[in-house]
Amino acid sequence: MNIAFIALLILIVWLPLPFGSNHAWAWALMEVGIFSLALLWLWQYLRGRQTLTPAFYKAIPILVLWVIWLIYISFQLIPLPYSWVQWLSPQAAQVHAFTNPTFTTLSVAPHSTADGLLKSLSYVLLFTLTLLLVNTQTRLRWIAYVLVFSGLFQALYGSFMTLSGVEYGFFHEKVYGLGLATGTFINRNHVAGYLVMCLSVGIGLLIAQLGNGTTADTWRQRIVAVLSWILSPKMRLRLILVFMVIALVMTHSRMGNTAFFASMLIAGTLALIFSRHANRATVILLVSLIVIDIFIVGTWFGLEKVKQRIEETTFATETRDDVDIDSLPYWQDYFLTGSGLGSYYTTFPRYQNSELKQYYDHAHNDYLEFATETGIVGVLLLGLVVLWSLGVVLAAQFRRQNALSRGIAFGATMAITALLIHSTVDFNLQIPANAATFMLILGLGWVARYLPTQTTNISDNEVSLPPTRLAKTVVWSLMIALTYLIPQAASWGVADAIARRVQASMEKWPQQEIALSEWMPIHNATAYALRLAPNNPALLIRMGYIYHWQGIQLSVSPKEKLAAFQHALNAYSKAVKRNPTNTSIWANILLVKQNHLQQNDLQFITAFDFAAKYGPWKLHAQQAIIDVGLATWYQLPSQVKSIVIATIVRGMQSQAALVRKLIKHHRRQWAVCAYAGDQAELSQLCQPIDVQTK
Repeated sequence: MNIAFIALLILIVWLPLPFGSNHAWAWALMEVGIFSLALLWLWQYLRGRQTLTPAFYKAIPILVLWVIWLIYISFQLIPLPYSWVQWLSPQAAQVHAFTNPTFTTLSVAPHSTADGLLKSLSYVLLFTLTLLLVNTQTRLRWIAYVLVFSGLFQALYGSFMTLSGVEYGFFHEKVYGLGLATGTFINRNHVAGYLVMCLSVGIGLLIAQLGNGTTADTWRQRIVAVLSWILSPKMRLRLILVFMVIALVMTHSRMGNTAFFASMLIAGTLALIFSRHANRATVILLVSLIVIDIFIVGTWFGLEKVKQRIEETTFATETRDDVDIDSLPYWQDYFLTGSGLGSYYTTFPRYQNSELKQYYDHAHNDYLEFATETGIVGVLLLGLVVLWSLGVVLAAQFRRQNALSRGIAFGATMAITALLIHSTVDFNLQIPANAATFMLILGLGWVARYLPTQTTNISDNEVSLPPTRLAKTVVWSLMIALTYLIPQAASWGVADAIARRVQASMEKWPQQEIALSEWMPIHNATAYALRLAPNNPALLIRMGYIYHWQGIQLSVSPKEKLAAFQHALNAYSKAVKRNPTNTSIWANILLVKQNHLQQNDLQFITAFDFAAKYGPWKLHAQQAIIDVGLATWYQLPSQVKSIVIATIVRGMQSQAALVRKLIKHHRRQWAVCAYAGDQAELSQLCQPIDVQTK
């Protein structure tokens, strides 16, 4: 078996293990793995060890769409003339306006978009590698079984952790989802999404193994048939599917379970309509899956709890619909080109209403998240790719006579349908392991449609015809690009791993006194991480915190304190240029400038505006605006005073005790109430003054 194909199988199993590859270091490993695998395939192609497959040629239109997608995301990153950005995305131009740029990007969070571009490239390459490496029926069966066994591992691991009470994820004790099956993922909904995709492929394999419905005439033949079925691979596969359904139910994921059963019904109905080869055995199998999984497995392993969660779900208790509603004006502001892939977490707080108290890094709706980040252009591109692929797998069920191809096509139909359903209330496609697996299944759908029944594979000792000069030029160009991208992705991953260790160490600082000898290694580690990823705003913020802490807590000279605060301000200023909608950075700029540097300049005024505008309900931003605003009240222009008053009004709804404490500390109650006038929201705060006046 070809080494590239073996590496692909290993990659499939690895992807869900490190928290669904949903940490920067984990998806960097994914990117390095896929880029290296693509590099290996290109090298083998130059040596005549690999060839282009029929599925690859047939999928060229889809590959063109994927290339357009990558170019489009790159376009979000390219500095454009500011006037162009004003025309294409007025809101993005407004975000970048504080730097008075001549050139700027459509993305409001360029580093996050660059990260998203690398992930997108890895997904597209995985899709392409699936078309190129799965070139025989044997390999198609192998890759399907590996997906099923990967799902089985997640099911067994998650179920064991839940039933035993040993709550561990990926070598870490679980913090979230205690008492629920989460596998090695963080979120139960995401392991549910992964299990549904693996179940879909498994059901496809089971359908591929069905016979033509032959009957036994005697009792002896019937007994032999039953025993043969019990000992057959079909029975083992059916038991594997049962284990995965048990784990799916134990996640208590409402939409995960709903998407599974709904997609099975939809895919089954489509199979009966479109497939000319569907027989009674197919119908019996689908009915048995529903009956056994719902009424037997579900009864023992908690389907009633899933049902109860669904019944108790109301608009009053559920906040995801509020997030969707608040995301609509966000999309309206960035309708055409989006705010930049990966920028939702830092842009959404501007549109978040007062009822949503928690932090949302994703939209809990893949459609809206892609719409807000990539605009209508991105949504149309992605929608066209998915719907086209869905049409291909339906055609495979209708036209293919090969049982395995039809079965895999059924599995792909079910997986696509399930993700389309689940994506209405969750963000599975923002989880790298799930997004990559989805792309793999899309590729398998194309393979199922166009893979010849009889294929000849190039062995390790054989060579094909050498590629043309043009092909060699393209291949060498791709190899050079991948050679550059591999260390780039690796360096970002290492930087994230360092940052996580630094963060873990810094979390202990408030509980203990830190000496300079303990502070210095943290500083040096962060500085090294910044050399690896110099444009990472999160690392710049971390460095700002470190210097800020040095100036506040460490016993250093006044000159060293002043230098530390200036270094902190420089780090925050660099970070905010790379992520201008991050309100935490603006809040920290306010605190450093006023409390330590006494700098009342244009950046100081801008910080009030941006902190209030892009995070009106962020508690840290509210605290900084009110604290600094009250401290400098008599030096502030009227428009900034209005910002402070508006923030106090919001703060009285979200953290009234702290707002009262700050007003009392700065002795500004009279000034605030006099400036606020008769605002009803401050009537309770200003009531004592009215009483005393009377």
